[in-house]
Amino acid sequence: MKKINNNDLSNIVGGTTLTATVINAIVNVIKVLKDAGYSLGSGIRRISENNICPLE
Repeated sequence: MKKINNNDLSNIVGGTTLTATVINAIVNVIKVLKDAGYSLGSGIRRISENNICPLE
């Protein structure tokens, strides 16, 4: 194995900044958008079928 000196060690770049926290936040945003889509679709369907609960 080749020995690496300290100057070369400081030039090594690697890895990603994609952490579990970032992935969890993205998944939560997708879940919120999915639920909003279901609600919007259900509202549109109920309006088109004239199946709306009265507000009284």
